[in-house]
Formats: sequence, structure tokens, C-alpha cells
Amino acid sequence: MRYTQGQVRDLLDIPVETFRTWRELLPALGRHRGHGPTLTPGDIVSLAVIAEIVRDYGIKIGTVATRLSEIVEACHGLSWLSLEDQCVLIGTESAKLTPIQHLTADLAQTKLVVPCRPIIARLRGTLSEAEPDGTQGHLQFPPSALRGGERHG
Repeated sequence: MRYTQGQVRDLLDIPVETFRTWRELLPALGRHRGHGPTLTPGDIVSLAVIAEIVRDYGIKIGTVATRLSEIVEACHGLSWLSLEDQCVLIGTESAKLTPIQHLTADLAQTKLVVPCRPIIARLRGTLSEAEPDGTQGHLQFPPSALRGGERHG
């Protein structure tokens, strides 16, 4: 499934101006132009990670833009399922996506670690709350039984 920029902004509670700034500063995000749905679940996870470090840690996007663009690139096209056991490691020189089970091997230097699982759980919860009840909708015609062996069409 793909999402529009507006859907992602609403999902992550990001103002239009902030999203424009991110698109300018993150080359990997800049490829998503126009009004059509182009953002994948992996893109949403990477943007949720960015939103979390900007909001919760007060990190300015401009100071880590190059590194965060690497994360957007790494997550692009991936499913939520494939990202659940991953975490984002942001170091002084680079950032990368790494499996949680390999985390200790990657901590030779100070790094900011953001696990993807809780972010994905929040995203799924928000998306399921926004979906309308009754996915089948109203049937225009009542179901009718056919006699065995009878084929139409």
C-alpha cells in the first residue's frame, strides 16, 4: 500500500511547512513529489523515527539531515513486518538500520538508538482507528441460493 504526503502528515501530526523542510533537507524524501500516493510503509516508519527524534530529543533536522536521509533510503519499499525487529542507529558520522539482535555489536561508539517496533505499533493502532467500520459495506442485492450444478455466465 502507498500513502500520500497528506495522509502521512496527518498520521504523524506534521505541519505542511515541516514536511516541506524535511523534503528539502532529505534527498531521499525529495523524490516523493506530487499529490499521488508514493510513500510506502517503510517511508512512514522512517519519517516517524525522524519525528520522534526531532520532537522527543530536540535534535534539529538540519544537523542530522544527511544521516537521516540514509535511513529514509534504507526503509524505502520495506514492509512494516520486515522493520519490526530493526532499530535505527544514529551516530556522529552515519546512520543505519540494524537488526535488534545485532545491536550490541554496533555500539562501539555513542549512538542514538530508536527501536522500530513501538513506532510501528503506534502507527498500526492509529491507522486501524481511522478505518471505517464494516469494510464490506451495504449489499445492494440480497444473497440468493442457486441450485447445484447450475451455472450462469
